[in-house]
Amino acid sequence: MMKQLFASVLLGGLSAISTPEITLNKVHDPIYEQANLRFEKYFFEPTQETAYLIEDAKGKDIPEESGIDQISFSKYDAVELSGINNYDYWKVEVDGKTYYLEKDSITLDEEVIQDMKEQEEAKRQEQLKTNWNGPVLSPSAGTIVGPSGKETYYNLPMEGVVSIMRGMGNNDPYWVREDGVKMLGDYVMVAAHLGLHPRGSIVDSSLGKAIVCDTGGFAHSNPNQLDIATAW
Repeated sequence: MMKQLFASVLLGGLSAISTPEITLNKVHDPIYEQANLRFEKYFFEPTQETAYLIEDAKGKDIPEESGIDQISFSKYDAVELSGINNYDYWKVEVDGKTYYLEKDSITLDEEVIQDMKEQEEAKRQEQLKTNWNGPVLSPSAGTIVGPSGKETYYNLPMEGVVSIMRGMGNNDPYWVREDGVKMLGDYVMVAAHLGLHPRGSIVDSSLGKAIVCDTGGFAHSNPNQLDIATAW
C-alpha cells in the first residue's frame, strides 16, 4: 500500500514539472555577413560573349575595387566576357588570362559603340568648322583675305616640316585632302608668323581649322598672313 502511494506521489510530481522551451535566436553578425557577401563576388555564371569598352578601364586581379590593376583597356576595345554575376565586376579573358572589369565600363551591344563613334565624329567635325562665310582660297583665286587675314598658298616638300612637328610630339598623320590641301591629322597645314602663332597653334582659315607648322619671309611684312600648304 505504501509503495503504491509513493508511486502516485512521484508520478504526480513529475507531471507538474514542465519542460522549458528552448528558443535559438539568430545572432546578427556584421562581420560574417560582410565575409559572405565578399565570397559571393567570386562566383560567376559562365558566358561567352563579346563585350565592348565604353571608356578607358583597368583589368584587376580580383573582382573588387581594392584589386591591383593588371592590364589597361582603351575605349572601344573588344574583350571576351566569360563570367557575369549581380556584383560590380565581371570576368573577362585576354590571351588566356583572366581579369576583372567594372561591368559599368562595358556594353554587350555593338550598336551602342557605333552610336558613340558617330556622335564623337559629328562633334569633331563641328569643332573643325569655321563660321567663315567669305571667300575661300583656291588655285584660281591665288590670294584672298580669310578669317585670320591674308591667305596665300605654297607647294613644297613637307618632310622637313613634318619632322619638326614630330619632334614637338605631334604624331598625327600627314596626308593630302581631296581638294589638294595638305593636312596634319584633322588640320590644314599653314605657315605663319611664329611670334604671333607659335608652331602647334590652331588658327582659322578659309579652308577650315589650321595648325601652324611652318613660317616664311612673308611673316616679316605681314604678321597676320597665312601661307597654306597645298598640292596645287
